[in-house]
Amino acid sequence: MSRPVAISVGEITKAAKATVEKALGGHKAAFPVIPPHRIGFVPPYWWYGFVIYDAQIDKLGLGEAQKLATEVHVGIAGSVASVKGGKPGVICGDGNLTIGFAPPPEINLIEQ
Repeated sequence: MSRPVAISVGEITKAAKATVEKALGGHKAAFPVIPPHRIGFVPPYWWYGFVIYDAQIDKLGLGEAQKLATEVHVGIAGSVASVKGGKPGVICGDGNLTIGFAPPPEINLIEQ
């Protein structure tokens, strides 16, 4: 069986919207209300996830942030099989929190 070499931006974004909302909703201690966020590739094509601007980082431990990233990755991979080999993670800087995953190494094309 051949392995996927591309992912569809539209397909992954559709799956991500509901997954991110559900994952954030499950972390009420850190996010009593779902914070404003942006979903997409950050920077383009290197990382897929969502950014919370001016995040209340002091309310979210690294372990919980990593758990959130894993939940988002698993949820998206359930709908978009080509991202199952991705690596979830968290990037924190300048008050912003980026939660998501790096696409699998074999993915070398992002289709619009």
